[in-house]
Amino acid sequence: MRVSIPSPVTAWRGRAQAYARDVIAHRQTRVAASASVLLAFIGLWAGHTLEYLRVWGGAGLVSSITNPVHIYMLPLAGVLVLLSALFALRLWRAWEALNQRLEHAVFSIRGLWRGSPAPAPEMPSRPSSPGARLVAIWLPLASAQIVLYVIQENIEAIARAQPAPWLGAITGIHWAAPLVHLYVALLLACGTRICQILVRRRVSVVERAEALVVAIARRVRTSPPETPTPARQSTAPPLDGIGAHLWRRPPPRLLDA
Repeated sequence: MRVSIPSPVTAWRGRAQAYARDVIAHRQTRVAASASVLLAFIGLWAGHTLEYLRVWGGAGLVSSITNPVHIYMLPLAGVLVLLSALFALRLWRAWEALNQRLEHAVFSIRGLWRGSPAPAPEMPSRPSSPGARLVAIWLPLASAQIVLYVIQENIEAIARAQPAPWLGAITGIHWAAPLVHLYVALLLACGTRICQILVRRRVSVVERAEALVVAIARRVRTSPPETPTPARQSTAPPLDGIGAHLWRRPPPRLLDA
């Protein structure tokens, strides 16, 4: 019985691929956590502003921004806008990276089709995750917004030298605050889900193109080279080369009588 022992190069390559998978998974988890926190604070700011607009109208909207207790709302809005722009820039870079992978795959397919083999791209070993559903994004986001809203209202009450309302921040006159946060979280979840679907479709297209490149490259490497067959020299008789009509007997010549 023959036992196959992996070579050091194969073992090193396997460890490198496993390390790359772990790094990519850790990076994606960190990005998802950062995006979740950013969405929660954006929803908190929007829900707080809409709740004050619902209860006190335009005066409440102005008070929610210019009140000394709410003086942090404008700087917070600026920070949220800046962080959203940075996250959008990172998402755009990821989209451009997918486009470059797709263009490289198309170029490789053209090269293989023309007979000039190109280096096949490495296939990602970890398949793209199907992504969370809309409800799985919406409910945790809405819960985080409501919890942050209750903490925010209690801190503001303490800053005004008033007793903390605790859960009174979402009861009484602010009974609709949870519904407002649910609505804001639903809008944010829909936008997030749309981005996930677009990115997942682009990743699917890129992976299919790269799989086609790998399949064509493997087929080209495994197919045996075609040996040119020598041209067969035809041995024609000499009469065919010279012309059979030259060896015919000339017609009789008529004599003058």
